[in-house]
Amino acid sequence: MKLLNHLEKMQVSKVMKSESLALNGIVNDYNKTKEIIEKENYDYIIGADGGCNHLNAMGIVPNYIIGDLDSINKSLIEYYESKNVTFKKFPTHKDQTDSEICVHLAKTLNATKIDFIGALGGRIDHALANIGFMYYVFEMGIEPRILTSEEEIFIIHNDTKIIKGKKGDTISILALKKDVLGVTLKKLEYPLNNARVSYLSPLGISNVMLEDECEITVEDGYLLVIRNLNI
Repeated sequence: MKLLNHLEKMQVSKVMKSESLALNGIVNDYNKTKEIIEKENYDYIIGADGGCNHLNAMGIVPNYIIGDLDSINKSLIEYYESKNVTFKKFPTHKDQTDSEICVHLAKTLNATKIDFIGALGGRIDHALANIGFMYYVFEMGIEPRILTSEEEIFIIHNDTKIIKGKKGDTISILALKKDVLGVTLKKLEYPLNNARVSYLSPLGISNVMLEDECEITVEDGYLLVIRNLNI
């Protein structure tokens, strides 16, 4: 299942036993972002409050809209009601962010994957919170990604991943929580073999794919991977 997630007050998402959450960050290219959403063929799309403004700009109708509805354009509420979208309204002052509420909804829908759209840009604290939130989603047993028209961000934990892309795509890696052990990078300009990557060290920034796919192995730890598209 995949999901696009909206953090804080303005985001959108779609679920597939894959779901997508749309947040209220910056969406630089609506056409490319719409292509991504349509290609992923999500089971559900969840709009987090103002994230629905992004969805509407792309001509996408979500399955659910969540939040206190203070950021969504008011004209859209009536429009989405006419489209039989399910609304789940929460008070402005609450213990959970809209993103957390969206993820808990995705969990009840048996999502195994969630894609967050509109999670970056805007305020740096919101962007950092959204990236950090990925770890907690991962610990819930759901595989999270942040997708934009320029990059994808995901986590590798004690696993080997084949990353599909294009020759020339930039790959950056950062250790989450603590040092990551047994990191092996293949088919990249700067390979590693069973290396230790220190917590938040810039060592793994701006590597380059030598082919249309590369391979990353993590023996112990949580590795944040950012693939910047070669556009």
